[in-house]
Amino acid sequence: MGIPETVGSFNVLASNCPALERMAICNTDTVGDSELVFIAAKFTSLKKLCIKNCPISDTGVKSVGEGCPSLVKLKVKRCRGVTKASVCTAFLHNSCDAQLSPSRNV
Repeated sequence: MGIPETVGSFNVLASNCPALERMAICNTDTVGDSELVFIAAKFTSLKKLCIKNCPISDTGVKSVGEGCPSLVKLKVKRCRGVTKASVCTAFLHNSCDAQLSPSRNV
């Protein structure tokens, strides 16, 4: 995005792009579980989501799984607080391609 990813900036994005289908969030300390809860609530048309090296947990992944019914692909890479079990469990309700790459420092 070129700006800090926060609930405020995601709110502007949601207002201007309500039917957004793809999102990548990489290498930021400003995106955690509360931002994923917001994304799940506002970006219900999201089909592909990639999250790399962000301080998220299983709670955030679960909220995305519950709030994004159109999601067909989820990539989670180098996010220390996320387990493979949560990624798989969050998407049992649909045919999402969920991928988890471990953190380097685990």
